[in-house]
This record gives sequence, C-alpha cells and structure tokens, in this order.
Amino acid sequence: MFGHSYRGTVVWLLIVGMVLGLTLFAGEIPNAVGAALLAAYMAMVLLVARNVRIGSVFESLPNPRARRAQPTEVGREAAARARNHPDYDSLIDLLDIGLVVDEQRPDGVSLRRGRFISLDDDGIRPFAIVHVPETLDEHLAHVRFEMRDEAGRAQYVYEDEKWLRAGETPLLPDYRLPVRRNQKPLDAGNWSMRVLVDGGLVGVHHFNLAPSLVERRRMMSSDGEIRERVWRSDEEEDEALPLSLEELLRQQSRQRNPG
Repeated sequence: MFGHSYRGTVVWLLIVGMVLGLTLFAGEIPNAVGAALLAAYMAMVLLVARNVRIGSVFESLPNPRARRAQPTEVGREAAARARNHPDYDSLIDLLDIGLVVDEQRPDGVSLRRGRFISLDDDGIRPFAIVHVPETLDEHLAHVRFEMRDEAGRAQYVYEDEKWLRAGETPLLPDYRLPVRRNQKPLDAGNWSMRVLVDGGLVGVHHFNLAPSLVERRRMMSSDGEIRERVWRSDEEEDEALPLSLEELLRQQSRQRNPG
C-alpha cells in the first residue's frame, strides 16, 4: 500500500494524523502511550518527507517467523561433546555431522550416509553442516577434519580454506579415507571424527568401524553367535544424505570423471 503512490501515502498520513489527534485530544489513552504513538507518527512523516519508501523499511525488519534449520540428533550430540573441550567455538552452530560411504562402481558413484561402517567398505569421508552467523558472512575460514582410531591415532586429516556464507553451509572434504584398500591396514573399533573452523572445535562425532566379513566369521562362536559385539544386519538401512550434500558429492565426482 505504501509504495504504490506517493500522493496516496500523504493522504493516508493526513487521515491517520487526524484520527490520532482526535484520540489524543479526547484523553482516552494514557499519556505514555499517546507520546509513543505521536513519536511513531512523526517518524513516518519524516520518512515520507525524505521520499523514503515506508514499505521497504518494514521489509528490512527481521521476520520473527523466519526460523533457521534445527540441528539433528546426531548434530546435537556432537556439539555437546565439543562443549566439554577447551577449544570449543560457540560462534558457529553445528546442524549435522556424519560420514559418507563413497564407492566407485562401473555404473557410477554409490553414495550413502554411513551409520554402520565396515572394513569391507571402499572408502569414507566426513561431512558437517553448520550455521554461520551474519558476522562471519563472506569469511575465508580454515576448516579441518580429523578421524582418529580407537587408540587415538590420526588416520585422516583434511585442511583447506573455505568461504563461509551466512546461514546453512555444508562442509565437505575433497577426498576420502580409503578403507578396504588402505595401504596401512586399519583397526576396527570405536573411532572419532572432529570438525574445527579457524581452530575452534565445532563438533565431535563417534562411530564404529566393524571388522571385515572374513574377520567377523572368525569371531563367530561355536553356537553361531558373534562374540562381544553385534555388527550391522542386512535389514538395517543407513540414513539418506542431505540433498545439498549429495549434490556436492556428485559435482566432485563429475569433476574427477569429466565426460
């Protein structure tokens, strides 16, 4: 309504001013409320006098209905672990974190979010989705991913400079950790993955790397049950990848395999 006609806006202000004047003259509202209404009216008159579109002023105000994405359960757990660390960074919020099982096949690339990782898998790579505040918009940040085995040894380290933009931002390394064909055999057990931005710890994710099928068969007891640990069954399915993350993965695949 405000931006259609400058003349119409002036007429509308005159009508509002008359109504406001009659209301104040009648004394039906408290003096404090009347002063606030009068100040708001004078501010609107000043904006019109300076030929400013009032509608654009209202559009620039924060929208209380606009809500940012909420963290996943995995993201909340990883952020909670990071808070107990002295290097925790509270400025960047972790929304999601996990691992992508990235397999090369003759018919293309097979991608899945890995909740259950095995030494039979071809390779894995970490990812994180963070919420960047407005204060860090268009900011070149140093991003670091680490994966450590049960003994605390670093088996994967990725570092790079990445542009951060305000809002939801996916962080994804350019390469993966070979598992099945790793030059140095990996140990099964409880692993951890850490994400750092500009040296500040954002999240700590725990996952389990299960033995290979051959090793699992060796662990079978005489009555056919697996000793000590229960590994992934064929009926269990991994979670789907976030769409933005899957697109990033496929873009990387196309860059490695042009044509």
